[in-house]
Formats: sequence, structure tokens, C-alpha cells
Amino acid sequence: MRYTDSMERSAEHLRAALAQMTRQSAALHPTSYAIWYEYVSGRNPDLRHAMNQALQGGATLDEAQTWSLYTSHVGEWDTPGARRISEGFQRVLNGISASAAHAGDHTARFGNELNELSLKLEKDAAPAETVREILSGVRELSGVMESLQHKLDASRHEIAELRREVEQARNEALVDALTGLANRRAFDQELAQAIQSGESLQAPCLMLGDIDFFKRLNDSYGHAFGDQVLRGVAQTLKGLAAAPALAARVGGEEFAVLLPGSTLQQAQALAEQLRASIAAGRIRRGSSKQDDERVTLSFGVTQLAMGESANEFFDRADRALYASKRSGRNCVTVLAARAAA
Repeated sequence: MRYTDSMERSAEHLRAALAQMTRQSAALHPTSYAIWYEYVSGRNPDLRHAMNQALQGGATLDEAQTWSLYTSHVGEWDTPGARRISEGFQRVLNGISASAAHAGDHTARFGNELNELSLKLEKDAAPAETVREILSGVRELSGVMESLQHKLDASRHEIAELRREVEQARNEALVDALTGLANRRAFDQELAQAIQSGESLQAPCLMLGDIDFFKRLNDSYGHAFGDQVLRGVAQTLKGLAAAPALAARVGGEEFAVLLPGSTLQQAQALAEQLRASIAAGRIRRGSSKQDDERVTLSFGVTQLAMGESANEFFDRADRALYASKRSGRNCVTVLAARAAA
């Protein structure tokens, strides 16, 4: 058996592993969990050394590094097996929780029956020695059952807490902490799904926006104001790019809006609306109106072409964005697939 940790110890490793996994570039999946479980448990020195080397200088592990570390230091991994373990993890938690609830119901009911029997025996004015022994045993067993009930309740609470932490870690891994928008990982996942769906439905559109002269704002007014600008832009994107559109922060001052059901003309209109709304607003950096700062964005818009990869799709939107930068900024450039050659 590869792992012999107790339930309590493995729960500690789970929490520590999740904390590390959410800081990486790789997604939360069984392969990632396996290497981080062995890392935090200290059971695999060679793996720990290799991971420390890869994480030097604040680096994070991407998908390729995660798989390489697993195959080199943990074991071979097959895709069906990974899927079974991933699905089984949730089933195990659900099963343990259901079993604990079922056992808890039985112990509670049995405990009530023991208490009722105890009361009946106490009503006997002159209980015989045998009855007194039974009564003593009933009381002792009742105490044991009560203790077991407390332990079952604690186990159910622990399972619920672990499930909440797993769900929270999964959600946090897909959200940009500063702006509250989807992060690059969430965007890449949605983009992959949109491209697959676009093969049979409306081809998705993509717009990229970049804050104009953001470095100058940071240098002039400090990073705190720069963060305020990023949050302000994010709020505008959230307000105007409604579902099923996905607004994401994909770089330092770069944002993306994925539009799975829009035409190119609709995407262009939304980009113009976003650009005008942001340009018309002001972000306050002091206590008076004289301290208000105007912020603008440049946008690039395109639509997925048949048989195109995610990288090709994103690259064309990026070229459209930088065409807007070269045209003077604070404008929208549309680059159709046929015009990209």
C-alpha cells in the first residue's frame, strides 16, 4: 500500500496540498494533487527537491511540469485512471458523509431506546440484583452511544468542511484576486469549450482590451492607484459584458471578453460601448475633482475561423488590439479571419 496515513493526517495533508495547488499555473486535478500530497507529506525527498528547484524565484508549476514531475517521481498515470480517481474522490466524500449520517440516525434512535428502558427500570421500587446490573450496563452503553454520536457528528462536520475547502479552492483558482474577474486559467478553459462548441454553432467572438499608458499611471501615481484603475475597468466590464459573455483579466493591464453567441458586428458594438463608457468616466485618486484621472482602453475584436486553434484565435485578436494602439489608442479595431493572412 502506497499511503498509510490516518484520516486525520491525510486531512492535514489535503489542506496543505490544496493551499499549494491553488498558487500554481496547473489546474486542480488528481495528478497535481498527487505530487503536492507527496510534497507536503515529506514522503518523497527526490520529488521535493525537484519541485523546490522548479519553484525557485517565485516560479509556478505549469501543466507540462506537473505531468513531468508525476511521471518522474510518483508513477505512470493513465487518463482513464485519472478520470476515475477524480470522480471517485467526490463519491468517497459523499459516501462517507451518507454513512456517517445513517450511523448517526441509528445511534441516536438506539440511545433514545436505552434511555426509555433505563427510566422503566428505575420505576421498579425494589429492583433485583440482575435488574440493577442491567440498569448499570444500559447506562454505560448509553454513554458509549452518546460519545459515538458526538464523534460521528464531528466526522460529518469534518467531511462537510473538506468539501467546502475543495470547492473554495477550485473557485479561487479560477478568479483574479484583484479584480474579481475570471483569471487566465478560467479564460483558457472557457475558450477551449467555446471553440469546440463553435464547430457546430455560432462561432465565438473575442475582444482584447488594454489600458492605455498604464505604466505611466503606475509610475506617476503609484501601484495603489494602478490597482484602483484595474478594479474600475473590471467593474465596467462586469456591468456591460453580461452572461453568457466571459470577462477575464488575462495579463497585467490586459482584459479579454469571450462572446460565445455573438456576431462580429455585435462584438464590435459591445467593444465600442465598453470603450466609450470607460473613456467617459473618471477615477478619483485624491479628495477633490481636480484629482480625477481619465482612463482609456484600446480594443481588438475578431471571430473564430473554421478549424482554427485557440492560439491562432487569440493571436489575431492581439494583433487587432495592437493595431488600435498604433492608430492612436482609445479605439476599436476589427480584424476578420479572412483579412488576417
